Amino acid sequence: MWWFQGGWLLSTIYAVITVVALFSIPLMYRLMGYTDSDDVVRLKQQEQEGHQQLIDRLATLKTELSDLKLDKAVHQTDVLSQIINDYHAVVATRFLGKKHSPLTYLGAARTVQRNAIQNLTDMVAIGHSVETIRRNKLDDNAIDSEAIQQRQDKQMDLLKEQNDRLDNLLEENRKLFNALMETAVEVANIKSFNEFERLDTLSRLVSLAEIAKKTEKVHLSS
Repeated sequence: MWWFQGGWLLSTIYAVITVVALFSIPLMYRLMGYTDSDDVVRLKQQEQEGHQQLIDRLATLKTELSDLKLDKAVHQTDVLSQIINDYHAVVATRFLGKKHSPLTYLGAARTVQRNAIQNLTDMVAIGHSVETIRRNKLDDNAIDSEAIQQRQDKQMDLLKEQNDRLDNLLEENRKLFNALMETAVEVANIKSFNEFERLDTLSRLVSLAEIAKKTEKVHLSS
């Protein structure tokens, strides 16, 4: 039976060596800095792709909003495009290629930017509904019955509701823009990554991002 015991012992030693090797490879990989390098490459790729997607989407929205003659919304597409470009520049300057990056800021900023774009998308839908209501509006001399008058009154109520909703979305975006710009300024000027979590503007941005996520869920479920 000595040969069986020897074989069992060799198998055990081989298994132990295999397990140690499996655990040591990721450890050595991390110690040599490869994971940090991989994270930087991945972050750079994600940022570039995300940036271009948002800019392309805003260009499309600007055309649609211009066709609907929603000048304030068109102006917001220009403002948001500049904010996103500035954010991209800050990320490239402060974070890409660095060992550490404030993922809280990066994630919150992107979420808020997408929420602002969703608001602009909603404005396009509102603009089309407003155009439909206006096309159906009759001249006063064409209203010759109580039933027609009631329908016209209801349409005017709908028109007011849509205009109010448009104004609310514009104001919401102004607040989002302000939070994004204030945080970007502080991020650009900050001396140490350790100070990020203590930024009041970052806290407000994260809060807005959480609200945006809830709003996004509502859009998806509706």
